[in-house]
Parts: sequence; C-alpha cells; structure tokens
Amino acid sequence: MSYKEILKEADKLIGGDRNTDYGDRLTNHQNIAKLWSVFLGHKISAHDVAICMILVKISRIINRHKKDSYVDMAAYASIAAEIEERTTKDKSFESEGERRGRITKKYVEDLNKVMDEIEGKKNAT
Repeated sequence: MSYKEILKEADKLIGGDRNTDYGDRLTNHQNIAKLWSVFLGHKISAHDVAICMILVKISRIINRHKKDSYVDMAAYASIAAEIEERTTKDKSFESEGERRGRITKKYVEDLNKVMDEIEGKKNAT
C-alpha cells in the first residue's frame, strides 16, 4: 500500500462517519483527556490523547503488521497536528500570511515605541 493510499484512507476516517458519529475532533479528544486525567491523577491534554493513540497503534504493529494500524496512525497524527494548531498556535503551524502579519505587528509596535520616545524627548525640551 502506498503512502498516498494510506493518507487517503486516513482522510476518509477523519472526515467521514467518525466525524459525524463522534463530533468535533478537538472536543472529542478534550473529553477523552478529561477522563484520562481523572483516572491517571495528572493532567492529560487532547494532544497527548492523540499521541498516545498512535503509541497504541505502534504497540499493535509490534505484534502484527496490519494496514489498518498504519492508516490509524496517519489519522491520529493529523488529528494531533490539528489539535496543536487549534490550541497552542505554535509558530510552526502559522500560514505565511499569519507569519507576515505577526512580524509586521511586532515591527509597528517597536516603531511606535521609538516614535513615542522621540516625541517624549521633544516635549521635554
């Protein structure tokens, strides 16, 4: 099975009946995280849930190599990335437009500080 076929099947899983049956991926993983957190006695994030599900699939592959496990790992990896993007907004998930906007905003803020300092010195004299 090619990587394209695996990713295509993972896409069908994520966007298909499971999405309808279980709802929003982030909300579903947040709910699982809350339950696991209570059971384990320490905080688990929605992202942790997705990563742990990948580890479950890896554990299964140790015993038996099945296509389904690879498809599920791809699906959980994409869910983990989606959760990361929707919750922490790590810079590595920014679009080019978001990156440019962030840099421009910082530049304008810094420029305004310099202009305020110059204006303050003018008013002081």
